[in-house]
Amino acid sequence: MLSATEALSLILVGAFWGCTNPLMRKGFVEAKSAAEKCAHNNTVDGNDDGGGVKSFIIAKLTLLANVKIWLPYLTNQLGSLLYYKTLASSNLTLSVPICNATAMVFSSITSAIMGERVNQPGQAALGVILVLAGVSICMYSSEEQAMGGDIDHGIDMQHGEL
Repeated sequence: MLSATEALSLILVGAFWGCTNPLMRKGFVEAKSAAEKCAHNNTVDGNDDGGGVKSFIIAKLTLLANVKIWLPYLTNQLGSLLYYKTLASSNLTLSVPICNATAMVFSSITSAIMGERVNQPGQAALGVILVLAGVSICMYSSEEQAMGGDIDHGIDMQHGEL
């Protein structure tokens, strides 16, 4: 059974992971377009060094200096640290689905808030609902087993009858 602290920690992990994915995606797209624009300007100006090491290093340092990339990445990694700390004390069969499901939900919400286009929003919403329902079933099943041992399905195990 999950304690309230463990459940909150797992939901927080999902929030860290899910909210940062769209932010990192947007940061990389913006950085890539800026790098291509910079490379195009260097080529037009005649400053192209033949695609050498210098331009490669400058491109990578520019990418690292972009706060829209490393700040969401750092937040994502903090979520991973919290995940591993929580795994030490919680039920693994519940922890993994809860974190992954809440990450998907938070990712969908964050993407919608950021204005990202979803091809089929009805199917995305249905997917979120089904994932949450599946996690709820896992949690209920785990709670049921913790409270009363095996779940009684109306089968007489001694005689094999219903």
